[in-house]
Amino acid sequence: MKDDVFIRGKTPMTKEEVRAVALDKLQLKGAKRFLDVGAGTGSVSIQAAARYPNLAVTALERNEEALELIQLNKSKFALGNIEIISAYAPIMLSHSYDAIFIGGSGGKLAEIIEWSHNLLLPDGRLVLNFILLENLQEALNLLDDQKWSEIETVMLQASKLMKLGNGSFFKPQNPTYIISCCKKREEY
Repeated sequence: MKDDVFIRGKTPMTKEEVRAVALDKLQLKGAKRFLDVGAGTGSVSIQAAARYPNLAVTALERNEEALELIQLNKSKFALGNIEIISAYAPIMLSHSYDAIFIGGSGGKLAEIIEWSHNLLLPDGRLVLNFILLENLQEALNLLDDQKWSEIETVMLQASKLMKLGNGSFFKPQNPTYIISCCKKREEY
């Protein structure tokens, strides 16, 4: 989905090129439940729900303006498969999930990664996006234990061709670091 199809405000949004890679890493085909933590404008939730109509999507967000934007976008695209929860993660949830996307952690990255591990089904996918190197490094340190497999990190830097006077230039976006991993199955 193009960025310009979303209702936007001042809330940060996962850009379309980053969103495409993150959604691919989540491997949602055949998944039943997906959790979007720090959902922002809801772009990841909206695109996942639109692409997979049988997927139950939960968008978790704490910011009031962002919550309004998620609701507006949910209504705009007439998506009945998105539940919006106003809360600070981690919180008690009554479901397990096939995949979890962390777009924001509010400074509670360690707690949210542990919470995500507890919510994920075995072989469930976890994808995290960061623009700050410090958050990337913290996440890599937290994921470097025996609970996760298939840990992969990519840096994506996209630029878009824009007009400038009589010419054109590529306007860069911030580099985004994308970590994807899988919850290991318990071995008995």
